[in-house]
Amino acid sequence: MKEKFLKAMQDKDFSELFKKGGLSFVIRIGGQVLGFLLTLIIANYFGAQGLGDYVLSIVVLRIAALVSKLGMDTFSIRFIASFAKQGKWKSIQIFRKKIIFILTVTSLISSLVLYYFSFEIAAIIGAKNEHIRLNAFFVLPMAFFMLHYQSLRGLKRIAEFSFFYRMSQATFSIISIFIITQFIMDGNVPVYAYLSSLAIVSVLAVVSFRYWFNKKKVINEFEQVEDLALSKILTVSIPLMFAQSVQFIMAWTDKLMLGNMMSSEAVGIYFTAFKLSMFASISLMAINSIASPKFAEMFGEEDFEGLKKVVHQSTKLIFLSTLPLVIIFSIFSEFLLGMFGEEFRVGSTAFIYLAIGKLISSFSGSVGGLLQMTGKQVIFMKILFFGAIVNVILNFILIPKLGIEGAALASMISLSTWNLTMVYFVKKEFGFYTFYIPFVKRK
Repeated sequence: MKEKFLKAMQDKDFSELFKKGGLSFVIRIGGQVLGFLLTLIIANYFGAQGLGDYVLSIVVLRIAALVSKLGMDTFSIRFIASFAKQGKWKSIQIFRKKIIFILTVTSLISSLVLYYFSFEIAAIIGAKNEHIRLNAFFVLPMAFFMLHYQSLRGLKRIAEFSFFYRMSQATFSIISIFIITQFIMDGNVPVYAYLSSLAIVSVLAVVSFRYWFNKKKVINEFEQVEDLALSKILTVSIPLMFAQSVQFIMAWTDKLMLGNMMSSEAVGIYFTAFKLSMFASISLMAINSIASPKFAEMFGEEDFEGLKKVVHQSTKLIFLSTLPLVIIFSIFSEFLLGMFGEEFRVGSTAFIYLAIGKLISSFSGSVGGLLQMTGKQVIFMKILFFGAIVNVILNFILIPKLGIEGAALASMISLSTWNLTMVYFVKKEFGFYTFYIPFVKRK
């Protein structure tokens, strides 16, 4: 086993996946622990109502930012990685000026909508009107934050990307809660803390990107500048926005429908089970952080054999590091949920369903990142849309019958459908399967 590992580490691509993915893995664990701690603090100090208001406020702000950025954050990974590989630094600067202009305009429009329609939005989802209005002033910081941490990913600054994406908001939210509670102590504190942390990390992400870009940039007077037209940018980015929208629906539909059909307590229990199950996705997200730019590089170079090799290497790493976690979760589900209080133990079955869904994602591999980084974003979008429809229908059917277990089962089935369908299309488009199952040979 040791000899096989040492031999694998001699491979440049595997070594990069393992080392950089390993760093991202550690940061991902830290992010999950901090997210877990933040949820625990809010639940204990501000109760179910405080936690519910916090979750609804985040949902509204993320929807506004999602629409505002038009998929340009994910689009930036692909083109910044490709331009950086070719040394086209001037092209990156021109590209960024255009997307920042678009993002600023769309964010301001979203802010106006949130502010002037806050009563209507709050009534629809059961949130507080003052939280919606306050969110209106933070759409642009949220959009800029997302754009710049994804741009860091395009520069292959994986540690920085992982920190901003996984740890930064939870870290500064916890610090902000500690500071704010020295002066006030009510259910609004978690929302104030979240927005305060967002303002801080948005500035830090911009500064970090500019620092690493200037450090990597090499002046080339003979560079053939590639100036992408706005129409081309939007043609690629808008399908990515729809894909992200469907992913958002997949992530939040179950919680919103539970709130509509059951109670805030049910949402709290399910949200806790969901947060814990995300620990099983640590390796998937960590490996994807470094694998996605490599997919873009190899596709741009038309190195399809190298692409296949990296896909298989990444899938194997993801699966072998996810399986032990899912086994532990299944055995100790009641104990883990019981840390939040006895009433949370009833979510143990839902917790297991959610963890199994993550396991199926792990042996499917980085299919989503592969499709997005190789110009197949329209296929990716259609599959996600289909998966979202399945998720909504199953939640509508299963929640009234099974409660939180129904929501978890719906999530597991729709997530599995989504991933296995993408595996099929990767096989169809590139000629190989992405999945990894021990003792089963892929073709």
